[in-house]
Formats: sequence, structure tokens, C-alpha cells
Amino acid sequence: MTFDDPVGRTLERLAQALAVLGGLALTGVALMSLYSVVMRNLAGAPIQGDFELAQMGCAVSVAAFLPFTQLRNGNIFVDFFTQKASARTKAVLDGVGALVVGVALALLAWRTGVGALDALRTQETTMIMGLPIWYGYASMAPSFAVAALAAFYSAWRHWALSEVAESEERS
Repeated sequence: MTFDDPVGRTLERLAQALAVLGGLALTGVALMSLYSVVMRNLAGAPIQGDFELAQMGCAVSVAAFLPFTQLRNGNIFVDFFTQKASARTKAVLDGVGALVVGVALALLAWRTGVGALDALRTQETTMIMGLPIWYGYASMAPSFAVAALAAFYSAWRHWALSEVAESEERS
């Protein structure tokens, strides 16, 4: 999918950058887990608290993949009820769905940001490593915000497609 407008191109670059960062974080988690398991079995010395890093790294990765997935219409959707609907109806419904996802992601971004500030204020840390909890929240909030923007942009594109489909149905 190519984006021919500046907003789409900017969102696509941001989404790609976040997806790469998410992939790097997930690769780091996998390598850390491998090292910990090997060291546990060979030397009886795993990385203490490795599961805390794995939890945080996986959460950050999943959040980072959301904007790219949204822009590529890669989220799961059920089209059982709309199989026989017109292209315009499908585009309108896809736009409504993207709008709902955008609102949910915007709420997630907001509340994750608030959670990060609260965890920073209370200086909450993980149990074993003493890693500040706010790091994870603060790392996820921008991804949720970009994913929300991507969802709103997707809704706009679907509605623009519905206009094209309507004009084609008339001719």
C-alpha cells in the first residue's frame, strides 16, 4: 500500500520506525532469554529477573507493532455479515471500525501516559531487578498515540474510498 499524501507518508515512516524498534526489542528479549536459559543449565547462573525484562520488552514490542498493522489493515476483522454488501457499505463500515479502534488506542495512549507519570511519581519498581516500572509505560505510550493517529487516518481513507465506490456504483 502506498500513501500519496504527506500525512500518510509521515505516518508510514513513523509506523515503520516503530515496527523496527519493536522488532529489535523483541530480538533482544529472545537473545536475553536464550542466554538466561543456557546459563541456567550450564552454570546454574541465569539472569535474575529475566522474566521482568521479557514482560516489559514484549509489551513494548506489541505496542510498537500496532501502528504498522493498522496502516496495513492487518487487524483481524469478521466479514461474515458483510460478504454480500456493496463496496461502499464495506468501506463505510471499515471506516467506522477504524474510528472505534482509534478512540480505543487514543484512550490507551492517554492512560498509559498517566500510568507512566504515576509510576514515576511513586518510584514503583519491579520486584527482583528494581527496574522502574515507568520505563515500560513511557515506552508504550508513543506507540499507542501513533497507532491512534494511524487508525483515524485509516478511517478517513476508508470513507474516501466509500465516496469512490459510490460514484462507481452510480455509473
